[in-house]
Amino acid sequence: MADPKLSLDPSDYVDVEIDDQDNPEWTQEDFAKAQPLRDVLPDLYAQLDAEREVGLKLPAATIRAFAEEGEDWRERMADALTEAARKKHAA
Repeated sequence: MADPKLSLDPSDYVDVEIDDQDNPEWTQEDFAKAQPLRDVLPDLYAQLDAEREVGLKLPAATIRAFAEEGEDWRERMADALTEAARKKHAA
Protein backbone atom coordinates (compact mmCIF):
# COMPACT_ATOMS: atom_id res chain seq x y z
CA MET A 1 0.00 0.00 0.00
CA ALA A 2 1.33 3.44 -0.94
CA ASP A 3 1.59 6.25 1.59
CA PRO A 4 -2.00 7.63 1.76
CA LYS A 5 -0.64 11.13 2.34
CA LEU A 6 0.93 11.04 -1.12
CA SER A 7 -1.51 8.84 -3.02
CA LEU A 8 -4.44 9.86 -5.19
CA ASP A 9 -5.65 6.27 -5.47
CA PRO A 10 -8.80 5.77 -3.34
CA SER A 11 -7.89 2.11 -2.78
CA ASP A 12 -4.90 3.29 -0.72
CA TYR A 13 -7.18 4.68 1.97
CA VAL A 14 -8.86 2.83 4.81
CA ASP A 15 -12.56 3.67 5.20
CA VAL A 16 -13.23 4.54 8.82
CA GLU A 17 -16.34 5.80 10.55
CA ILE A 18 -15.98 9.46 11.50
CA ASP A 19 -18.78 11.20 13.31
CA ASP A 20 -18.15 14.89 12.62
CA GLN A 21 -21.32 16.92 13.01
CA ASP A 22 -19.63 20.03 11.58
CA ASN A 23 -18.68 18.15 8.43
CA PRO A 24 -21.10 15.25 7.89
CA GLU A 25 -20.64 12.65 5.17
CA TRP A 26 -22.40 13.60 1.94
CA THR A 27 -25.64 11.83 1.07
CA GLN A 28 -26.91 11.02 -2.42
CA GLU A 29 -29.11 14.13 -2.12
CA ASP A 30 -26.05 16.27 -1.39
CA PHE A 31 -24.28 14.94 -4.48
CA ALA A 32 -27.42 15.48 -6.58
CA LYS A 33 -27.59 19.14 -5.50
CA ALA A 34 -23.87 19.83 -5.96
CA GLN A 35 -22.82 22.30 -8.66
CA PRO A 36 -19.46 22.88 -10.33
CA LEU A 37 -17.22 25.54 -8.81
CA ARG A 38 -17.15 27.37 -12.16
CA ASP A 39 -20.93 27.86 -11.86
CA VAL A 40 -21.10 28.72 -8.16
CA LEU A 41 -18.01 30.94 -7.83
CA PRO A 42 -17.01 31.95 -11.37
CA ASP A 43 -14.52 34.65 -10.26
CA LEU A 44 -12.63 32.22 -8.04
CA TYR A 45 -12.69 29.56 -10.75
CA ALA A 46 -11.29 32.04 -13.26
CA GLN A 47 -8.37 32.78 -10.91
CA LEU A 48 -7.65 29.09 -10.38
CA ASP A 49 -7.89 28.31 -14.08
CA ALA A 50 -5.86 31.29 -15.32
CA GLU A 51 -2.46 30.99 -16.93
CA ARG A 52 0.44 31.71 -14.60
CA GLU A 53 3.97 32.81 -15.25
CA VAL A 54 6.57 30.48 -13.75
CA GLY A 55 10.32 30.19 -13.78
CA LEU A 56 11.93 26.90 -14.78
CA LYS A 57 15.52 25.75 -14.86
CA LEU A 58 15.89 23.78 -18.08
CA PRO A 59 18.94 22.31 -19.79
CA ALA A 60 20.45 24.66 -22.37
CA ALA A 61 20.02 21.96 -25.04
CA THR A 62 16.27 21.85 -24.39
CA ILE A 63 15.91 25.60 -24.77
CA ARG A 64 18.16 25.59 -27.84
CA ALA A 65 16.04 22.86 -29.46
CA PHE A 66 12.96 25.10 -29.25
CA ALA A 67 14.74 28.42 -29.88
CA GLU A 68 16.36 27.18 -33.10
CA GLU A 69 12.92 26.89 -34.70
CA GLY A 70 11.96 30.54 -34.27
CA GLU A 71 11.17 33.39 -31.95
CA ASP A 72 7.89 31.85 -30.80
CA TRP A 73 9.81 29.13 -28.95
CA ARG A 74 8.23 29.99 -25.58
CA GLU A 75 4.72 29.48 -26.93
CA ARG A 76 5.72 26.21 -28.62
CA MET A 77 7.37 24.99 -25.41
CA ALA A 78 4.23 25.88 -23.43
CA ASP A 79 2.13 24.00 -26.01
CA ALA A 80 4.41 20.95 -25.71
CA LEU A 81 4.14 20.99 -21.91
CA THR A 82 0.35 21.40 -22.09
CA GLU A 83 0.09 18.43 -24.45
CA ALA A 84 2.34 16.31 -22.21
CA ALA A 85 0.17 17.17 -19.19
CA ARG A 86 -2.99 16.31 -21.15
CA LYS A 87 -1.56 12.90 -22.12
CA LYS A 88 -0.42 12.22 -18.56
CA HIS A 89 -3.86 13.11 -17.19
CA ALA A 90 -5.56 10.88 -19.77
CA ALA A 91 -3.37 7.88 -18.87
